[in-house]
Amino acid sequence: MGGFSDKVDRFFRVSERGSTFATEIKGGLITFLSMSYVLAVNPSILQSAAPEFPFSQLFTATALAAMIACILMGLYSRFPVALAPGMGVNAFLAYTVCLGMGFPFVQGLAIVFVSGALFFAITVSGLRNKMMYGIPESMKLAITAGIGLFITIIGLYNSGILSHGSGTALSLGDLTDPGVLLSALCIAMTLGMWLKGRWFAVIGGILATWAIGLCLGAFGLESALIPSWESEAAVTYPDFGLFGKVFEGFSFIEGAMVVPFLTAIVSLTVVNLFDTTGTLIGVGSAAGLTDSEGRIAGGEKAMTVDAASSMIGAVCGTSTTTSYVESVTGIGSGARTGILPLTAGALFAASLLFSGIFSTFTGACTVGAMVLVGTLMMKNVKNIDWDDPTVCITAFLTIVTMGLTASIANGIAAGAFACVGGMCLTGRRKDVSGVLWALTAVSAVYILSSHIVIPIWLS
Repeated sequence: MGGFSDKVDRFFRVSERGSTFATEIKGGLITFLSMSYVLAVNPSILQSAAPEFPFSQLFTATALAAMIACILMGLYSRFPVALAPGMGVNAFLAYTVCLGMGFPFVQGLAIVFVSGALFFAITVSGLRNKMMYGIPESMKLAITAGIGLFITIIGLYNSGILSHGSGTALSLGDLTDPGVLLSALCIAMTLGMWLKGRWFAVIGGILATWAIGLCLGAFGLESALIPSWESEAAVTYPDFGLFGKVFEGFSFIEGAMVVPFLTAIVSLTVVNLFDTTGTLIGVGSAAGLTDSEGRIAGGEKAMTVDAASSMIGAVCGTSTTTSYVESVTGIGSGARTGILPLTAGALFAASLLFSGIFSTFTGACTVGAMVLVGTLMMKNVKNIDWDDPTVCITAFLTIVTMGLTASIANGIAAGAFACVGGMCLTGRRKDVSGVLWALTAVSAVYILSSHIVIPIWLS
């Protein structure tokens, strides 16, 4: 037994990195609990665009993709980061690609798969780093912040706190609805726990709101936002109905939809590029796995698994699967190796049996998670150079357009136009990279086709 444990120790470099098996497993458990909100939030977001698929299928797809990706990360890269369908990119698939551009959900999965394949090719070819350097840092930060605003608005709307206004785009919801008040309580509890430094703030807010909601329902308070548990079994068999559905989505490509299809792929790839690369760098730094030049030990393999996971998620039936920054909670407890994602993967596997419980979580239960995640993503604005007029305009238009039009693609387009236009007008045309020119050209084709040419064609 000692020989086997020594081999495992050497394989994962547990002792070499100053850790122990118990510490690694504890780190994996803490990481899973910190990111397990995705099991409730991701299916609820995707179901907005896929009402024809039951929650159980979307839940199974989410847990399955996370399980496979975590196990691959643990065994291949041995890097201490867990993966699951990403926040932000799931909203992009549901609200921009499906509800905004008009693609059915299975066709949206096809877009996720192709984007993942492109992202994988970019990663293994070494172009990933070149593309990262080709887009201004301020624009990357603004895109992340814009996604934060975007998912916060979605969370507030789905929880009833925001609604369509009579004379305005949005207004406060019906505050006499007990479900809306429960949503507000969820936000207060989640943010309160986070302010107190509790690592379980997100999952704690979800579970506390769920429990309170069940009690309110038991006392006869009625609202679509108040969770109820009538016939759902605590333990259920996984529903793999969405597995492989992605391949049915490739039979649709018609003339009018080719440009939106390609635009969605490029936009999703760009968003994934910024998000995952930054996450891996941050996690590697937190784990002390970077050298003096900022290179991450095991970073190339970690990026390869991260890129491949995008395709894995699509095959499972969910949105882009990516690295989670919540992994730093496990790293903070001492974890430093691939045992962290392996442990998280095992727990995601176990969660496959509990879709019945998670299906009772309403928008009121998950709004706190979405507001907190949005808050954390919005923090990036502090690193934007607001004193530079071009940077200021680019960042502002990116964030505002993304949030108010409920479209990440629109926000990226607005930012690209503002950045290139501002740099050209201020005599910095030579500073515009080829990557940024290409992104601007794609954005122009997207705006012209999806918002002008195609609507006229279809009218």
